[in-house]
Amino acid sequence: MGGKTLLLAEDEMYVAMTLSDLLSEAGYRVFTAARLGDALGLAEREHIDCAILDINLHGEQVYPLCERLKQSGVPFFFTSAYGAEGIAERYRDVAMVPKPYTCEEVVAVIARQLSAS
Repeated sequence: MGGKTLLLAEDEMYVAMTLSDLLSEAGYRVFTAARLGDALGLAEREHIDCAILDINLHGEQVYPLCERLKQSGVPFFFTSAYGAEGIAERYRDVAMVPKPYTCEEVVAVIARQLSAS
């Protein structure tokens, strides 16, 4: 599934850099954003095949980005340390990879999201 473009919305710099590097090595093109506004801007300007979203970006919930991605038909999933109860009810059906996670877990969910879209 390499060659696809991912949006990684993650505000923990170490996590973002590590995952971005691993996904790039796996053949993905990765855009990263630590703030909601930056992530929304990337979603507007760039072609995104799948998005990996931390639910809380520097105190802002990522749900406006979810709406933008849904309107564009872009599959996405959450990563969170909060668990399913930390997800707004209307997004409880969205896939979630709990933190801490492995790159393999994230790549597996990306593959499922891309094949389902």
